[in-house]
Amino acid sequence: MAGALFAWAAVSASAQISPTSPTTSWRPISYGPSNPSIPDPFGDQQTGSREGDIIGNSTTPSFYTSFYNGGTPSLTDGQLGFRLRLAEQQNPPGFSGAAFIGIDGNADGRLDLFLGVNNSGSTAQIGIWSAGPGLNNSPSTTTIQNVAGFSYSEVGINYSWTPVNVTIDPTTVSYDLDNGGNPDYFLTFVIPFADLVSAFSSAGIAGINENSIFRYVAATATQGNNLNQDINGVNDGINSNTPWDPLGGISLPITASGITPVPEPSTYALLMLGGTTLWLLRRRRK
Repeated sequence: MAGALFAWAAVSASAQISPTSPTTSWRPISYGPSNPSIPDPFGDQQTGSREGDIIGNSTTPSFYTSFYNGGTPSLTDGQLGFRLRLAEQQNPPGFSGAAFIGIDGNADGRLDLFLGVNNSGSTAQIGIWSAGPGLNNSPSTTTIQNVAGFSYSEVGINYSWTPVNVTIDPTTVSYDLDNGGNPDYFLTFVIPFADLVSAFSSAGIAGINENSIFRYVAATATQGNNLNQDINGVNDGINSNTPWDPLGGISLPITASGITPVPEPSTYALLMLGGTTLWLLRRRRK
């Protein structure tokens, strides 16, 4: 990016990702130049299920990533992991909904692939799903293919549903951020990075590797083909047709390996202005 200054901060890539490792070994996903993560409002999930309510505040992130480079010179192997903080566990025990991480892999403002956990049906799975036929540039236009291109059983090496406590989050100021009376829970999953590279190639986006720059949308759902419950960083907005950037529901750019290029403040302003202007022009044409 011309004229930009870059500050680099890397996630540890020297060990395989443990889904139960403490947050100190994970990287918060940033949504703004001044915050490590944007707070997600409490109680803004559409269905009322607190298990699907993503939560965070100005000092406690709601969304993390981790990367393992495979211990080889290859830029396309290893593991990619994500972690969401949710308001509580409801009966029966275990996460019973769906959570997706949408990825814009070519900087066009549209979500190209979805990674996540779908426990909403009869078969619990971690998966990589292609985007559906919608525009996928806002909550109301986002659709997800029903069948995962890659799927994995949920086992201890790739999945965790864990109450927030001093072991997994030693720096937190509260184990119950929304004061709901029950501890928050971390939903964590890990996928093989090579499968993500392959899925991008099938979606027509070639050359993806650990240095590729992504932007993420994190959301929960009650079913596997859309985002209908809570969007990280947005107060409600689940049915909005406002594009991800003006809505505030998409992360800042970050490489797959967890390195964030931080441009000058003026560059942030230009990115936001460009996204908002494009949206307004499209609305005017309608």
